[in-house]
Amino acid sequence: MSAHAAVAAVVAGVAASRAGGGERGRRPLGRLVAAELRKLASTRAPRWVAASAVGMTVLALSGAVASGGIPEDRLRTLDGLRQVLGHGGLAAILALVLGVLATASEHRHGTVVDTLLSEPRRGRVLGAKAVTLAAVGTALGVVVAVAAWLGTTAWYAGTDIDLPATLGDATVLRTLAGIVAWNALYAVLGVALGTIIRTPAGAIVTAILWLYVLETAVAGLLPDVAKWLPAMAALALGNAPDGDLLGQGAAGLVLVGWTVIGVAGAYIASTRRDVT
Repeated sequence: MSAHAAVAAVVAGVAASRAGGGERGRRPLGRLVAAELRKLASTRAPRWVAASAVGMTVLALSGAVASGGIPEDRLRTLDGLRQVLGHGGLAAILALVLGVLATASEHRHGTVVDTLLSEPRRGRVLGAKAVTLAAVGTALGVVVAVAAWLGTTAWYAGTDIDLPATLGDATVLRTLAGIVAWNALYAVLGVALGTIIRTPAGAIVTAILWLYVLETAVAGLLPDVAKWLPAMAALALGNAPDGDLLGQGAAGLVLVGWTVIGVAGAYIASTRRDVT
């Protein structure tokens, strides 16, 4: 099955869940999403991830300012402000981890059997998980964006440097919006990765190796290629002031493309393998 056909199957499954909610053996998408939300709410993972994401954001931007990694003269510029705020996007790896846990943990603990007995169409289950984690990732992104702004303004006030732009500035808003989108897309990528690999530790290690080791190496050797990869596209989506990256809009489309490919691969993997 091609990636295009896999994506079409997932979309068709989601559409069918909306149209065929009253048919025997089917559950509307809203109920599937509600069930996924209840599963997440029944664990401590979302709360720990949210708290860790806020802490990671504050520590990352604090380290960048306090260490002198961003010179004072640069902090006074709009690019410097974008660079500080952009550290909020680094916490998106935790949104990806949450997506992994939402899928791979079901296989690890065997609860996927109950899920598929309730809704045997795997495309619909995958679609519901993707929608759920996109929403949760968006909410997490909003929390992180707020923490990034508050942390940044606190550091600027502490160093007696005037903010080069206010919260209402278009550049600031684009940066914060990019952080939110970064978290949402990474959460869906986590769903796909957890569906493909099925073991939480394996999926998380694979993500870290790809995003932080492989892409860093490619960026050093082939920067023109690296900017099309997920982690580099995510940095640009976070409005990072780097001329070697794609523009924010193009980067968003590239990351959406990687997310679609990931979901397509997850659909193919889930339909071609046994549950256990």
